[in-house]
Amino acid sequence: MNIVKEFCSLQIPKDKGSDFNAVQLKQYDFAKIGKNKFGFPVILIDSESDKTFLTQKNIRLEYLELNNNLECKISEKGNSKYSNFTIIIFKSTEFTLQKYFLGIAENLLNELTKNPTQDEVYNTFRGFIEIFRAMSNPPKTTVQGLWCELLLIATSKNPQTLLEFWHNMPEEKFDFNADIEKIEVKSSSSLERKHIFTSDQLSSPKGKEIIIASIFARQSANGKNIADLMDSIKSKVDNVILIDKLSSIAGATLGNALEQGLRVKFDYDLAKDSINYYQSSKISKIEEIHIPSKVSEVKYKSDLTNVETVIPNKISISGRLFSGV
Repeated sequence: MNIVKEFCSLQIPKDKGSDFNAVQLKQYDFAKIGKNKFGFPVILIDSESDKTFLTQKNIRLEYLELNNNLECKISEKGNSKYSNFTIIIFKSTEFTLQKYFLGIAENLLNELTKNPTQDEVYNTFRGFIEIFRAMSNPPKTTVQGLWCELLLIATSKNPQTLLEFWHNMPEEKFDFNADIEKIEVKSSSSLERKHIFTSDQLSSPKGKEIIIASIFARQSANGKNIADLMDSIKSKVDNVILIDKLSSIAGATLGNALEQGLRVKFDYDLAKDSINYYQSSKISKIEEIHIPSKVSEVKYKSDLTNVETVIPNKISISGRLFSGV
């Protein structure tokens, strides 16, 4: 990732009068990457003035600041000058988080035109702001659960298809939903294929098929983390909207556990080799007919050890999801 390399090449400003040390990003004539006196990464965007800054408020979050039309003194290749920029500051010296921030920022820079207006910059980065606003919220699922979902996307035949059908919110019933085809990912750190299900996840309506992906996830210092899997997915997907979705969902899912989540590593080879698929119809379950009408949110644990495995693209149903796995 070029923007990360450029950031790492910068020194903390020695001139006390300078706000940032910065370098021009070659692929973006309108943008620079900078480093401030705290060692924080800063994106500086030279946008055409359209008076947007008069109506748009500056943003102050725990991890992120966005300032419109700010005059800055910038040191670039030993020369200092004053200029006005829209600046986005990521307030952390944790390198894993900085890479996460810069990766999202670079994707958004790709969406801007060659001469962006202030309004264009603000609207493009609005969703970006929400990602980091979510970092003050409690996590919506476990790091292990998200890691396994990303593993399934990263190792699939068509990551773009799986990303397209990935849930928009972690609270949804299925991790991947293409209407007639659905996939629910279950993980196990005990290396046993015993998973907890809701009654909905094993009850397939007529004409629709549900597959359970079972994955062993064991923490390992030499493994891969969520950021590694996201980088792998991004290298295989050329749709900027889907890449935005990837970053947004990961951030919203982990919330204030993002920093911890980006550090935790799992044994990649073990997990990849352990992926098994099962038809929901073959898994032991409590049939819906036996659940009283006034009882809801029923959960139970089922053992998949002796259940026959399936190959998703061999299941005779017309759809794009299973063939992309």
